[in-house]
Amino acid sequence: MREKVIIALAGFFLTGVIGTMATTWIQQRGWSWQNRVAKIDKDTQNALAAYQNASDLVNLRWHATYRMIHAIERSVSNDEWKAARDEFTASDKEWAIRYTSVARDIAFYVDNPSAVDWKDDMKLVWPLPCANYPYGGSGLPIERPSARIVLEVVNHCAGLVKDDIDKIVHASSDEPAKIDAAERKVFADAAYRRLDAIYRTNETLRCVIFNRALAIHQLLGLDSYWSSFFGVTPQIYPLPNDDKQCLG
Repeated sequence: MREKVIIALAGFFLTGVIGTMATTWIQQRGWSWQNRVAKIDKDTQNALAAYQNASDLVNLRWHATYRMIHAIERSVSNDEWKAARDEFTASDKEWAIRYTSVARDIAFYVDNPSAVDWKDDMKLVWPLPCANYPYGGSGLPIERPSARIVLEVVNHCAGLVKDDIDKIVHASSDEPAKIDAAERKVFADAAYRRLDAIYRTNETLRCVIFNRALAIHQLLGLDSYWSSFFGVTPQIYPLPNDDKQCLG
């Protein structure tokens, strides 16, 4: 009788312990799936926020730069000149304040989740003359587009245009230098080519970021509850198959 009681008690004890362990494990797997869904949603939103911030900043500077080039090319009146100059100065200041933060978010929320390494490609950007769109068939020799590198191309090319403008504008008086029509045309032609390169590069940046955000979001339909249940979900987001198409 004593042996039967001991065996029964041991059975109840083991059943309780194993049941508790199994229940706890199942709960943890359920929480893991919920956390996975929440992380995918948050990472999608972070990528889209980086997309919006970068787009707003680039558009602001591009428009102000275009207006400034047009003012120099047309030798506009004093009021038009002052308005163009003020807008350009304000956009340049905004760029200086926000660029580092926007570039960091692009790297952290767009490239890093897919393990895209961009640091070694920085040295390819700085020698670019920006006379033409730097991607495509004969452009930058980069296999996979990095959003951070594409943004750096925009920054580099916009800086070259600013340098050309600063050579034309008197820093002390904020007035354009007295140059003839032929010189203004030479300046404007080169500046517009660089603006076109910046515009197309910005479209590439938008394409890359949007594709990455879409690829992250689509995992909600591709990942299954059971893959998370058994802990086999990947920690690195896969790159979209059409990523290279953004380069044109």
